[in-house]
This record gives sequence, structure tokens and C-alpha cells, in this order.
Amino acid sequence: MIFDLQTGETPKEITGDVCVVGTGPAGVTLALELARKGRSVVLLEGGGEAYEESSQALYEGAVIGHDHIDVAASRLRQFGGTSGHWTGLCAPLDALDFEPRADIPHHGWPITRADLDPFYARAHPYLDLGPYRYDWQDWRSIVPFPALPLDPTKILTDVYQQSPPTRFAEKFMETVRAEPKIACWTHANLVDVTLEEGGDVVSSIAVHTLDGRATTVRAKAYVIACGGIENARILLNARKQRPAGLGNEHDLVGRFYTDHMTIETSMLLFRDDVDTRLYPTSLNYDGAEILMGLKVHPDVVKERNLNNNSAFLVADYGDAVFSDDFRNYGWVAFSTMLKTFSRGHVPDRFAERTCDVVDDLGSVATGIYRHALRRVLPEKPAQAFRLRQDAEQAPNPDSRVTLIADTDPLGLQRIALDWRVTSDDLLRLRRTHQFIGEQVGAAGLGRLQLGVSDPPDLSIAYSGYHHMGTTRMHADPRQGVVDADCRVHSTKNLYMAGSSVFTTGGCANPTLTITALAIRLAERLAVSA
Repeated sequence: MIFDLQTGETPKEITGDVCVVGTGPAGVTLALELARKGRSVVLLEGGGEAYEESSQALYEGAVIGHDHIDVAASRLRQFGGTSGHWTGLCAPLDALDFEPRADIPHHGWPITRADLDPFYARAHPYLDLGPYRYDWQDWRSIVPFPALPLDPTKILTDVYQQSPPTRFAEKFMETVRAEPKIACWTHANLVDVTLEEGGDVVSSIAVHTLDGRATTVRAKAYVIACGGIENARILLNARKQRPAGLGNEHDLVGRFYTDHMTIETSMLLFRDDVDTRLYPTSLNYDGAEILMGLKVHPDVVKERNLNNNSAFLVADYGDAVFSDDFRNYGWVAFSTMLKTFSRGHVPDRFAERTCDVVDDLGSVATGIYRHALRRVLPEKPAQAFRLRQDAEQAPNPDSRVTLIADTDPLGLQRIALDWRVTSDDLLRLRRTHQFIGEQVGAAGLGRLQLGVSDPPDLSIAYSGYHHMGTTRMHADPRQGVVDADCRVHSTKNLYMAGSSVFTTGGCANPTLTITALAIRLAERLAVSA
């Protein structure tokens, strides 16, 4: 059921077995899984059922570090959360991402990839993905195009799957509305967390609307699932009983902020007779839309002290008609609205997206013109391929979210994001590209034009808007905010969900892992709550 806290009579208290704050992929998945196991869930959304400027403005903050990022527009405060504008690319984290590494301090989770595999498989239907298969060997007999003939002990063909992308508001809002075990409240903003006097058990949370209504939520367990920035902001603002903030006894909340460095650079030039059809575009087989990239083998990653990275091959055509360089924010807004209309729905954030189209009309017009020509012109082969990646960053405690004096209309302090992009991360990427080029050359396939300089130009790195790490998972309370079950170390019934618990970011887009972790957390809470 869905209720609006801004309308009707305000309840003095809302109760349930589990309170989940946030309706993005983590929160909705968790609520549905718990409801199916018979648990009553109070599901809170700070925004409305659709986009609202007043709610979205609560995300405004400062950027004081690497400035190729935005702290407000990169996330959505409405039902469905940031699934409302994610691009849908999915892959699990690699086994390597969970392992401690001597060459990278703070690397490694207290769980393994094998621990998550069954939950990754269960996450696929939530995201409208195909079979849970990400090894090229599982696809090579199905896909008619060959992989590049590179030494598989050095370079792997990496497999990603493409979600439509799934918009959780479109797919799950009516399911939540019809579910009697879920009481979802919109315009319900968490403003404070109260512990039992002198204890480590959360007894209630305070919830306010922007127009001044207030209520209290009581549950056996509480889960904050508001994203990699907001999760930290909520804990840091909860200072009524713990002056440093909840879970922040060791000054870790907000630290280790990591993102994926979106970088398109370096150029692979292949011989004319090399078959590259597997790589530049997505392919549809066995109920899945798959995309392939190139990845350095994990043994080599460790031997050469590299970060994990998967590089996609972006075709550079001799004829500009076949180039996709028009795909700016205006084209993304235009194509999103077009797809939504084609499904018989009115796009969310219609006015905002229309403004994006008008503001970037040149790119949109170019895209329409090129797509029309592509229907009648024979496609010319690509001459070269740029390497595009969401490159991994090493965990860095100085990369962090902190509070500033400025407050929002609810009285919570806003955040400053100090995102650190380091020369070391970019030099590791440079060495990764060098190794790929060496292997392409050794196989006689072509050559690589290196695009990462030494010393590196930090300005080539842009945010992938994958906010991770600010309430990181670790077995040791002095090295992480939550334990292997996503429970805040210093409490008995407060949990964090979403990418804020990631200990490392790997190079896979985070939504599949977010959803898998939510299912895993639901299994534990169904027993304990």
C-alpha cells in the first residue's frame, strides 16, 4: 500500500517489523523480499511518486574535490530512486574485487564473490536481465562472432548485460501499492534516529515532511537505503546521542568515497582483416542483451599492480554518419522520452528532460539525422576503436563526504563531496592500456595509441555517478562502518543497504550488486526481525 504523508490525517506513529528508508533498487527489492517472507515493512520515500523540484533540492551540496561530478543531479529523490535515470549496464563484481591485496591498502571485502553468486542470480529478474552467465566461454557457442585471438591467460573477453533499463517506479510501484505487507509512505523524510537510552538499539526514527508534518516510525530493525552520499549524510547528522554521528566512532562514515572514473581514451587500430564485430555494439542472444569488453586477466592485474578495469571498444568510423559523438545529455533525454512514449507511458521528469533536449538541440538534431541516414547507407567498417571504461579507483580514506554549515529546509546539514582522483589511479590505467596494446601487438592484430599521459592529466576522469564506499563493509569496526551482514557495527538493529557498503568498487556498474546485497540482507532480516 502507498500513502502520502502530506495528505490526510498524520499518524502519530507508524509500526512494522522492518523499516526501510529509500525506494531505489536496494529499498524496493528489500521490501518486496521481506513481504514475500511474511514480514511487515514500513517503506519510506522522501520524495513523491514522481519528480518534484522541492524534494530534489534536498540533495544540493558542495563539491570541494575533483569537480567533474554533480552531487544533486546524479541522483533522484522520488519513488524508484536513481533507477529513474540509470543506463542499465550490469555485471557482477569479480572475485578479485573481494580479495585483500598487498599492493592496495584497504582492499578486500569480508565476503567473497561465491557468497554473492546465488543472490546475483536472484537479482536478475528484478533488473530484467537474461541468464546469470558472465563468462565468455558460456556464450561463445551461441554468439556467431569470434573473440579477438588474444592469449586468454593475459587478456579476457569481458561480458556485460544490458537492462532495458528497468525503472523501479514503472515496474514495481503498483506491486508495492497492492502489497498488504508493505506500508509505503511518500514525502516521508528521515530527520533523526533515536537509540534506547544508554544503549545500542535503535528505538525509533523521526520522519518529517517539507510542509511541517511529523511522525515516528518504530520497528524491530531499520535499514537505510538512500544511496552512497545520502546514507553517510544521514548517519553524520544523527548526533543527538552520539556527537560524531551514528556508526562514526572511528571517523569512518563518509570516508572511502569511491566512484568509477569514466574515461574514453587510448586508441586501438586493427589490421583491416581483423574481425571486431563482437565488440562495438550490443548483441541479443538467449534472452539477453550483451556487450563485450577487454579485461586484463586477474593474475596479471595482481602481478603488475593494476586496478581492475574493463575496456569497451568504441568504434571510430571514417564516415561521421556512423559516429555516436552526438550522445550528450540532450540525446539521452530525447531517446529516453521516445522509448517511454513507445511503451504507452508519459516520461517522468518530462519538463526537465524537455529542457535538456532544447538546451542541446544541436546534438539531438544530429542524432536524428544520422539515425535516418544509417537506414539507407551501407555501414562502413570502423578504422579504429577508442577504449571506454568506468575505471576502478583504489580505496582512499581521504576521498570523503563531510557535513557543511549550510542546512536544508528539514534542518539537516548539507554535504561537501571531496572526490579524490589520483595520479596513481590514472597511472595504473595507463599501464593497463599499455599491456592491452602489447598483447594486441604480440598477436599481430594491430597497435595501440596510448591516451593516458605520464604525468597524467586528471581532467580526463569524469564521474560515473556510482557513489560507493561511504559506509564500507569490513569485519573490523576500525576499518569499516558495517559488518558482513550490512549491520552498523556499533548498533544491534541498524543496517545500511546500497553501494555505500561497497569496500571496493571494481569496474562493474553497481546496480546488480546493490540488488543482490539487498536480497541477501532480506534473508537475514527475515529470520532476525
